[in-house]
Amino acid sequence: MYYVKAQTVYNGDTLKTHSKAQLATLILAIRNRYRKLLRSFVKSALTASGFFGAEPLRGISTCMRYSQFREDAIRPNDMEHMINRTNVVADICNQMGKRPLMYRQFKGDKGTSIYRFVVKVTPQDNRKWHGNEHNPAQERVIKELGIRNPVWATLEPHTGTRAPFGVNHIMIPVGDYQIHHSSEVEDLGRRKDAAEFIDTYSTGWPDKSHGANEIIVDCVNYYLINVGDFVGTYAGKKAKAIIDKEHWSTWENLNTELLKATFSTYRDVGWYLANPVTNYFRWLSTLDRNPNTIGQRDRSRY
Repeated sequence: MYYVKAQTVYNGDTLKTHSKAQLATLILAIRNRYRKLLRSFVKSALTASGFFGAEPLRGISTCMRYSQFREDAIRPNDMEHMINRTNVVADICNQMGKRPLMYRQFKGDKGTSIYRFVVKVTPQDNRKWHGNEHNPAQERVIKELGIRNPVWATLEPHTGTRAPFGVNHIMIPVGDYQIHHSSEVEDLGRRKDAAEFIDTYSTGWPDKSHGANEIIVDCVNYYLINVGDFVGTYAGKKAKAIIDKEHWSTWENLNTELLKATFSTYRDVGWYLANPVTNYFRWLSTLDRNPNTIGQRDRSRY
C-alpha cells in the first residue's frame, strides 16, 4: 500500500502580489495490479479568489515513504510564476556577485517538465535517516559546528548533466545561511575519525582553490537551477556549446572547463537569468500551446 503525504507550501518568491489563491487537488488512484505504473502524481489546480482570506498557495509538495525524499522540492505553478521566480533568483545571484558557483546533485525533482528548471528546496528538519546515525564522524562534525540543516555542495561541477547522486544543478542558498568547509575533507561521508580533521573546518565562502572538496551549507531554503536546461536550452547559442546532446552518456556530456569559463560567478548566472532566460520564458508565455511540449524531446536527453 502506498503512503502519501501532501503538504501545501507558500513560496514567497514572486516579485508582485497576486490576489488569487490556488486550491490544489491531489489525485491518486491506487490499484495493486497497476502499482508498477504509478510513477507520478496527478496535480490539478483550481483557481479561486480570497478563499477564507488565506494567503496565496504557491505549490504542493508530495513525498512517498518508499522513495524517502529528504527534502521538499517545489516547482513553479505556471509560466508567470516561473518568470517571477527566475527574476528573483537572478537578483539573488547579482547580490552574491563574484562568489564562485556551488553545484549540487539532486534526486528530489524528476521528469521533463519545463518547470523543473528552477526549484525551491526546503531541507527537512529530521536528518537522521540521511545517514548521521550510521556515520559517527559526520554526526560529530554537524553537532560541533552547530549545523541544523546540512546541505552538501561543491565548487566543481560534475562532468555530466546527470550524476551518481542525481541531476546536476547550480545551488543558490537564500536567507541567513552559513557555509562550512575543510581543505582536508573531500567527502565527509567516507571519513571515520572526526578527531583527525574536525579542527580544519572554516566558516565562510571558500575560494576557487577549494576545488572538488565538499561544502556544507546550513540553510533553511535554497534554489536549484537545472544545469542541462540552463546551458542546453535557455541561456542562448553561446552556452549551448557547453553541452554535447549527442554524447552517449549524460554523465559525461558537459564541457566543464567551458562551463566554468562562461559561468564562473553568481553574477554571470544572474545576468543570463535576467536576460536571455527570462526573454525565452516570456516568448513561451505568448504561445497558444502547453510550454511543457516545447523542446521536450531535447530536454529529456539531459
